[in-house]
Amino acid sequence: MIVVWERPASDGGSEILGYVLEKRDKEGIRWTRCNKRLISELRYRVTGLIENHDYEYRVSAENAAGLSEPSPPSTYYKACDPIYKPGPPNNPKVVDVTRSSVFLSWSKPIYDGGSEIQGYIVEKCDVSDSEWSICTPPTGIKNTHMEVEKLVEKHEYKFRICAVNKAGVGEHADVPGSVIVEEKMEAPDLDLDMELRKIVNVRAGGSLRLFVPIRGRPTPEVKWGKMDGEIREAAIIDTTSSFTSLVLDNVNRFDTGKYTLTLENNSGTKSAFVSVRVLDTPSAPVNLKIREITKDSVSLSWEPPLLDGGAKIKNYIIEKREATRKAYAAVVTNCHKTSWKVDQLQEVELPRISMDPKYKDTIVVNAGETFRLEADVHGKPLPTIKWYKGDKELEETARYEIKNTDFSALIIVKDAVRVDGGQYILEASNVAGTKTVPVNVKVLDRPGPPEGPVQVTGVTAEKCSLAWAPPLHDGGSDISHYIVEKRETSRLAWTVVASEVLPTMLKVTKLLEGNEYVFRIMAVNKYGVGEPLESVPVMMKNPFVVPGPPKALEITNITKDSMTVCWSRPDSDGGSEIIGYIVEKRDRAGIRWIKCNKRRITDLRLRVTGLTEDHEYEFRVSAENAAGVGESSQVSPYFKACDPMFKPGPPTNTHVLDTTKNSITLGWSKPIYDGGCEIQGYLVEICKADEDEWSLVTPQTGVRATRFEIKKLTEHQEYKLRVCALNKIGVGEAASVPGTIKPEDKLEAPELDIDSELRKGIVVRAGGSARIHIPFRGRPTPDITWSREEGEFTEKVQIDKGINYTQLSIDNCDRNDAGKYILKLENSSGSKSAFVTVKVLDTPGPPQNLVVKDIKKDSAVLSWEPPIIDGGAKIKNYVIDKRESTRKAFANVSAKCGKTSFKVENLTEGAIYYFRVMAENEFGVGVPAETTDAVKASEPPLPPGKVTLTDVTQRSPSFKVMFNTYSVQAGEDLKVEVPFIGRPKPTITWTKNEQPLKQTTSLIINLKESVAADAGRYDITAANSSGTTKSFVNIVVLDRPGPPVGPVVLSDITEESVTLRWQPPVYDGGSQVTNYIVLKRETSTAAWSEVSATVARTVIKVMKLTTGEEYQFRIKAENRFGISDHIDSQCVVVKLPYSE
Repeated sequence: MIVVWERPASDGGSEILGYVLEKRDKEGIRWTRCNKRLISELRYRVTGLIENHDYEYRVSAENAAGLSEPSPPSTYYKACDPIYKPGPPNNPKVVDVTRSSVFLSWSKPIYDGGSEIQGYIVEKCDVSDSEWSICTPPTGIKNTHMEVEKLVEKHEYKFRICAVNKAGVGEHADVPGSVIVEEKMEAPDLDLDMELRKIVNVRAGGSLRLFVPIRGRPTPEVKWGKMDGEIREAAIIDTTSSFTSLVLDNVNRFDTGKYTLTLENNSGTKSAFVSVRVLDTPSAPVNLKIREITKDSVSLSWEPPLLDGGAKIKNYIIEKREATRKAYAAVVTNCHKTSWKVDQLQEVELPRISMDPKYKDTIVVNAGETFRLEADVHGKPLPTIKWYKGDKELEETARYEIKNTDFSALIIVKDAVRVDGGQYILEASNVAGTKTVPVNVKVLDRPGPPEGPVQVTGVTAEKCSLAWAPPLHDGGSDISHYIVEKRETSRLAWTVVASEVLPTMLKVTKLLEGNEYVFRIMAVNKYGVGEPLESVPVMMKNPFVVPGPPKALEITNITKDSMTVCWSRPDSDGGSEIIGYIVEKRDRAGIRWIKCNKRRITDLRLRVTGLTEDHEYEFRVSAENAAGVGESSQVSPYFKACDPMFKPGPPTNTHVLDTTKNSITLGWSKPIYDGGCEIQGYLVEICKADEDEWSLVTPQTGVRATRFEIKKLTEHQEYKLRVCALNKIGVGEAASVPGTIKPEDKLEAPELDIDSELRKGIVVRAGGSARIHIPFRGRPTPDITWSREEGEFTEKVQIDKGINYTQLSIDNCDRNDAGKYILKLENSSGSKSAFVTVKVLDTPGPPQNLVVKDIKKDSAVLSWEPPIIDGGAKIKNYVIDKRESTRKAFANVSAKCGKTSFKVENLTEGAIYYFRVMAENEFGVGVPAETTDAVKASEPPLPPGKVTLTDVTQRSPSFKVMFNTYSVQAGEDLKVEVPFIGRPKPTITWTKNEQPLKQTTSLIINLKESVAADAGRYDITAANSSGTTKSFVNIVVLDRPGPPVGPVVLSDITEESVTLRWQPPVYDGGSQVTNYIVLKRETSTAAWSEVSATVARTVIKVMKLTTGEEYQFRIKAENRFGISDHIDSQCVVVKLPYSE
């Protein structure tokens, strides 16, 4: 993987020497360094990763003071080869068509994109509407064939198939031509094989297989039948559109007959039959009847079998069986008739057993007593008598006396013991059958021994656990408890461990380590203590010892200060789980073994660090379990602590980047293996295609970049190229560029590479930055032209042009930067255009066409139109302000006006007002639209009556000034005419800001291309023989403000911040200063950078400065007409306010 990062915000006051990159496997817990030497670049290619493992990374910077804190870790990334979308499927075609479906098939794509094909997506398109729709699930299907169903009959369709892998959906492959969905009609037909036209003979137990090819459109309905009966349920019938089959396994005589096959569809019907004969023994004769029964004979009659098994009946076999027997005996084997008389039969009677009713209950006997069981037995012929106990037949012994006669049975049991209890069975049997009678006997006695063997578990040096099973014989009474005893094998005396044990288990403690014990258990009931069950001898000792030595000690990953020690588990763990390992090292120059791990190691490897470079070390490993530390492994050979170095591998991905008529530009990537030391450069060699002599075209020391332009080549001459990497050890293996290359000019029409997100447009908040970065290609390099549909660019637009890209940048965006930006590329091969829409989320622009009407003494009506620029959001409401001409500040009238008109009430009669309206959206209140002319609150005058001149006299001069304040946009002309009366004609005197102007009789102020200096108060004095009068006119020039008033005061200086203060501009340009713009620069550079463009007050604290650096600051004021000239501060060094 390639890891890329940015320089830290602060270098700590010392140049950064390099970077340390670390990785961590998701399955591991330790961070591992990826680079042996400091990285000088801001990227690094990490190799040696394990496939399909997830890794995270962090970077630390190092300067003369040491290593910095690491960066926050990255997210996890999986190490796996890149995969791409697959190619189109092969050979898509139509296999079949019905009236509502189409059968398609295709083959796998030639290129699977480096990932297994997960499925296929099939799309259809009705030619009549040209809209493609998917026929498969969104995840696709696994098969390479499909029936597309639910199509409209007689419609014409086109189909295409795409392959899907992990990377996505690949290029589609079109099925050639279009398909009309209609049913193909064909009458059903079948093709009977010549063998099936004959009689099919099958041996009994064999398999019958009838396979018949069929055809017909639509697919015919198939029916199998049997003329003389039903087909067995075991028959397996399989039917497809092209064949049908009937399979019948393990046939018998009943499967003989004619099998019919019927095919039927809309076009007709077709039938055929197959004759089957099963070669088998005949079926059973029918209607067997017994008649003329006597005491020693019977007469039989029957009819021939329905099935002769495919051959003529030769004779009949007659057998008989007594009811008490299971086997038949032959009477005659060659009967050629359908009747027979069976004689010499014997009359029989089932045995009968009669016993005293007391034997129906359990017979209870004390141990040592004698008991007897007897019964009367009858039957014809005389039955055979047997006595059983359980499943075993009893025989006469010294304690068992059996006395059976023709008509009675008797058994006497002497000196009864525990085992004589149980169920006794008397059995009498003859040819007519068998009769049995059970008798239950209980012998009251001590219990038998517990069932063994005794299970001894959990043996340690001083305790163990015993377990056993209850006795088979409880002596006719429940077991009350058990007695457990022990003895040492060296002694004869038994010692009681526990005398009243209720369960069948016991934990024995307080045993002596190293002694051997035998245990015995006895059951107890109310009749006494039973016989004992003894255990095998048990030695008291712990079941485990220390583990054996670890095996296969191996030293890997040797560097100048570390080595990795690996080993295998010991052959023996000593009977206890290994809880860890101890690794020791010894320097060849020393004599003591030193432990390498402070904590117990559970893994089978350890990276030993802190080694001294060029010293030789040997290692050994020991295992530890609950018994202690075991024997150490064999000592490893000595290994020297040093970094291994080799020649580098070949560069990767060698390819031609570009060609001209006399040059070739070659590119490549770093070798996968750098030989253990930094790549110092690359050597490029060239050779004519028809020669074998290679020439070096780079310097002997190589080039550092991974691209190189070879110049001064012969046009149309074919060349071979190769690249080698160079490190401290030497020149590595060469990597050749595939094929041969000709120097020639390439012509290519311009093409733009605009990603899908950029096509949707750019949305940016006011004050933010917009970047339109568009890569392109074209030969020769096309001319780049940017334009804006809405008109000229603003001053903030910056355009960068590269070899293969162009970028339009707008910093500190506002509503005026919104619009459609058009890029046009043009060269000798053609032209290409595209546009990107920029939407700026800002406050709205000024409302349009603000008009004051219906003016009265206490109210006026304002009306306007919505602003042209809404700031990227819907206008919520309007804010209306008013200002008397004698005041500078506006007062709010309404902040929630939802219409484009408003009646302003509560005005002061005779006062002169200015009004302004601002639109508001979700981002705030926008730019105001102000009335240009003052409005006087007064009732409209009545029309004058009849005018009559009555007298003419002298009078003193007077002015009729309707408005005292006039405003003009900077650069515009202004003409103000002041009416006056007076006789004789007065002399006019003008002064501005108390400075006299030239004397004139004119009362007209005429300003050409007004500037800020024209603003001010103009006083007028008119005088004649009748008197003197005075008036004034205020002129406001609407322009950008003057510069802020200095000097800039620097205070609160710390190691990373400074506070600036200044005074507002003397001249505000006729509009309130909306904000200030603050810039900074390090005195070591000439470039200014913006601190903030939205400072509302005349003070700011500048943060994130570099300690010890000298700065200068610049401040500008801004109103709605533009940005003022700047004032600069003195230079200041950012440092702590105190010294050491």
